[in-house]
Amino acid sequence: MSKSTLEQPEYVKERLESLAEVDRQLCSMLQEASQVAFTYGEVLRGNAMMKPQFQEHVSAFYSTLDNASGKLKKEIELLDENVGNRLLPINVNKKALGQDDDKLKEQMETLKEFLKTDNEETSTS
Repeated sequence: MSKSTLEQPEYVKERLESLAEVDRQLCSMLQEASQVAFTYGEVLRGNAMMKPQFQEHVSAFYSTLDNASGKLKKEIELLDENVGNRLLPINVNKKALGQDDDKLKEQMETLKEFLKTDNEETSTS
C-alpha cells in the first residue's frame, strides 16, 4: 500500500484529535474521582484540613466533566451534520442527551448542602 492510501482526510484527523482530547479529559476525571473519594473519606474521619482539597477536587471533577461533555456534544453535532456528506450514515443513539444536566445539578445541590452543613457544624464547634 502506498502512503496516500493510509492517510486520513484532514477532517477525520481533526475529529480523531478532538475525540482523543475528550478521552484524555475523561481519564483525568478518573484521577479526580479517586482524589474526591480519598479526601471525602478523610473529611468524614474528622480531618477538617482536607476539606479545601475535597472542594478543589470536586470542582475540578465537575469542570472537566462539563468541558468533556461539551466537546463530545459538539462532536456528535458535527457527526450529525456530516453524515451523508463527508461520512457514511451511522446510527447514533441520542436518547440520554439532557439527562446528565439534571443529574449534575442535583449532585451539585447535594454537595452544596453537605458543605453548608459541614461549615455550620465547624463554626458551632
